[in-house]
Amino acid sequence: MKYKILLITLLMFGYITNAGAITEFTFEEQGYDDFYINGVDSFDCTKFNFFYNEDYNSALFPFLSINAEFFPTEGKNTQIIVYFNDDNSEADLTASDFSNNFARIALSREKLKKNNEIRICGKTSFSVNKIKISSKSYFGVYFAPLFKENGFILELDSYHPTKDIPFSINAVAKNYGSKETKVNIEYRRPELEEKTPEISILTGETQKEGVIPPCQKRDLDLDCVIPGEYQISYLAVANISGPMSLLPAILSYEDVFGETRQVESNRPNIGVLEPEDELSAQIFLDKDNPFTGEEIKTKIRVLNKGKTRINNIDVSLLTGLEVIGEENKEIDFIETGQTKEVAFTAKGLTTGEYSLSCNVQYNGKEIDCSKTKISITTESLSNEILLGIGFVIIALATFLYYYLKK
Repeated sequence: MKYKILLITLLMFGYITNAGAITEFTFEEQGYDDFYINGVDSFDCTKFNFFYNEDYNSALFPFLSINAEFFPTEGKNTQIIVYFNDDNSEADLTASDFSNNFARIALSREKLKKNNEIRICGKTSFSVNKIKISSKSYFGVYFAPLFKENGFILELDSYHPTKDIPFSINAVAKNYGSKETKVNIEYRRPELEEKTPEISILTGETQKEGVIPPCQKRDLDLDCVIPGEYQISYLAVANISGPMSLLPAILSYEDVFGETRQVESNRPNIGVLEPEDELSAQIFLDKDNPFTGEEIKTKIRVLNKGKTRINNIDVSLLTGLEVIGEENKEIDFIETGQTKEVAFTAKGLTTGEYSLSCNVQYNGKEIDCSKTKISITTESLSNEILLGIGFVIIALATFLYYYLKK
């Protein structure tokens, strides 16, 4: 059984490659005449009934091709509504939806049955006082490409990119249908380029033309589980931070009638972040409880966390103490991943608790290092020294006592 299904599937896909229409007939061939709607603001309907007895599955697609003419010229406010086997409209068209007198409507596949009815209603306007629905309109079932609602999407490597840091975008078309077709993908409409300075395209494929394959794998019910794919990939960069929506990419493809159709991708919402600090700085003290007047040796270590070398880094010591020597020092450069150290000397002239920090400036940015505290006290004699002095005084007193007694 499995081999039989596999054989049928292979035969079917071989047929897909070389054929389009499975069934196709005009309503004239079914015995119907042209239908006219005459007069200003007139509304009328006609019905076309037909039988469909052939095998049907999800790899096949029914289409109605309406041939209509509008007199004296194509104008606004005309309306053509199409119904298929119920009272829910399949399409609501105007004259502008017709090209070379034809409009193509993809009918709901699940509605197709043995006995079918297509109902076409039309309404004239003040400028269009006659509509002709030609009996050369036709119904067909085809192997066809199919791009579902989510069949053309923008995929991003990050939906929270950092300002000025490139991120990648893939515009992916997915063909769930049963026929390969020519496609052209563009990253967005060129006329919108100058109107959207928030995002810039840096490099990559911004336009690509080729053939998208049909569905690559179907289940036993012939529903597509692995669609054929075609895509472009490019790098973009956000020029400002904050929330924004990307413009859609544009997919153009040839349908089963050799006519060009366009599909827009989704418009992903992204939140652009401000770049993190590329440098970090820490302050270190040789001694955190010095005496008044004592020199305090201070070191500031600066780490380059970024991805590029950073030049001309200005480092300042922030403190209420008296700084001995330079208050600002410059680091010529720090390579990525490297740490460099600068030293300062300060002095506390009065007792108290002090906060020490630093400021680092580079590339028009600045950061502060975390604060540290020191307590400055007045130098006093220790208990051991006082005890030693006491012993010396006692010894001296004893010596004087015996010396004077003589």
